[in-house]
Amino acid sequence: MGARYSIRFLTILPARASRLPRGTCWEGMPVSLCFPKTSGCCFPRVTIMSEKRSYSRNAPKRSPRPSIVILVEGEVTEPEYLKALMGALRVPGDLVDIRKAEHSDAEGIVVEAKELLRKSKRKRSASDVDEVWVVADTESEHGNGSPENVLRAINRSGDDVSLVLDSPGIEYWFLLHFVSTTRSFPSVADVIAQLQTHWPEYSKRKGTLDWEFLVKKTPDAMKSAEQVRKYREDSQSERPIADLDVLVAKLNGMGRFDVFGLSATEKKPVNLPTREDLFSWKWTHKSC
Repeated sequence: MGARYSIRFLTILPARASRLPRGTCWEGMPVSLCFPKTSGCCFPRVTIMSEKRSYSRNAPKRSPRPSIVILVEGEVTEPEYLKALMGALRVPGDLVDIRKAEHSDAEGIVVEAKELLRKSKRKRSASDVDEVWVVADTESEHGNGSPENVLRAINRSGDDVSLVLDSPGIEYWFLLHFVSTTRSFPSVADVIAQLQTHWPEYSKRKGTLDWEFLVKKTPDAMKSAEQVRKYREDSQSERPIADLDVLVAKLNGMGRFDVFGLSATEKKPVNLPTREDLFSWKWTHKSC
């Protein structure tokens, strides 16, 4: 009998000894080497040993990404725009649920959002809602958007609901895609009239707009919204408000592309707004 050794590393054998092509190797496999006592033999016999392997699945290392519900007031404009934006950012559709709210006023939508969160926490299921965002207008020509209603909505939102306001409506955010302005408009109709000078095709009719045309200008709107926020803070004014850039930044972090058209691997550090930049957040935390 010869001496027998067991090794677990890279083994390269001469062709004469192994009767395999020169350079044949086993990497990371257990092999048994036997050196016979035959006179003049210096090459071992090689036996590949079996190895037990575990075929059990490892626990997933990545936790599921958050589920977000966005409650909007309108049936056409907000859903169509947000879906087009998500498509451009490559946000998986199962991560964000855009819903038409049952209420049409800011306070009512916030109450609806808080109830949705309450029910989700009570169920404790895999489909729980992690965040609820509310997109609402501050239109003051009707009771739904009265200053009192908006103020109650802000106070009710607290830390649970992210309340996104645009004054007097979402069209002001659209306008910022074309011009940088801090002008306050008295009504949505006034904003639409100004918006149509840059985007004549704009209307609230379903399926009539080329949203890709607008979404491509998102970087300009983000810069304009930042200027609006700075103007409001410097002048200590409550208007105008263009907070949809905060929601855009949130969706931007969930997609495979960003608002500047870069893929996730190409993203550059950019100071995008966060939830703490919302007008509603600053209002409820201004005394802190």
